[in-house]
Amino acid sequence: MFAHLKPEYITLNRKRHLSFQGQTYPSVTSILSATKPQKDRMALQQWRKRIGAKQAQQITNNASRRGISVHVAIKQYLQQKEIAEEVIDNPYWHSIKPVLDEVEQVHLVESAIYHSLYRYGGCFDCLGEWKGKLCVFDWKTASKPKKTEWITDYFLQVTAYIKAINYLYNVEIEQGIIAIALSEQPAQIFVLDEEALADYWQQFIRRLQQWNSRF
Repeated sequence: MFAHLKPEYITLNRKRHLSFQGQTYPSVTSILSATKPQKDRMALQQWRKRIGAKQAQQITNNASRRGISVHVAIKQYLQQKEIAEEVIDNPYWHSIKPVLDEVEQVHLVESAIYHSLYRYGGCFDCLGEWKGKLCVFDWKTASKPKKTEWITDYFLQVTAYIKAINYLYNVEIEQGIIAIALSEQPAQIFVLDEEALADYWQQFIRRLQQWNSRF
């Protein structure tokens, strides 16, 4: 029913796009990054200024390496492959693993997706089943717990993936889960139900319209 699509990335106007069957689509992450609200941009600039550019870049680099390492381990685990030994001592891995063990069935891991009607694409982490329902999972890492109001773009990202999967495969996914691995404590789990997905979809459409008006 579901087919794994390998992402083919290209760069247009310094923005990441995906290519499918001769068509190009801006990635969800590019859309959200380019349309980030001004208050969020200002908050990031103030943070970098407060701690210094060098330290900010170091924190960003460390977070990127941490995220990549955990993502690789999650992919291997979900595909029932042997995970790297160095991950065993990673506290973020131990934080997220109990969540992985609750995924009842895995259909796709790190597969590309696109929506030919709304014209966007992306690559989602996992399509599986959670408590008997189809669900899109997104894996994150963080140095401290997150509040809902801090991670709106995470919700928009997952919502966009769900809508594209529904459109491409003619299914009705009504649930999304964002699991955030933390150091020395259980992962945070944010569940998007049908009502939340409807709300975040309207928000994503507005961001997509902003993108289209600019690019």
